[in-house]
Amino acid sequence: MPNITDEQLARPFELKHGEQLLMSSPKLETIGSTINHWVHHRGQLTVYMRLNDIAVPSIYGPSADDRNFS
Repeated sequence: MPNITDEQLARPFELKHGEQLLMSSPKLETIGSTINHWVHHRGQLTVYMRLNDIAVPSIYGPSADDRNFS
């Protein structure tokens, strides 16, 4: 994995549609926002699973539905 500097992470990430700039923000901010977004949707999915009596798998560690959970 390449080493990434703080300077590189401070550079803007640009989301474009053709030549139209849709969004621009520092790369580090974009990475953090993206991870937060993924965590949010993972939480939504676990709620959906619980409401439909589907066992929630281990995500960040054992889940209460894991038979080895203690």
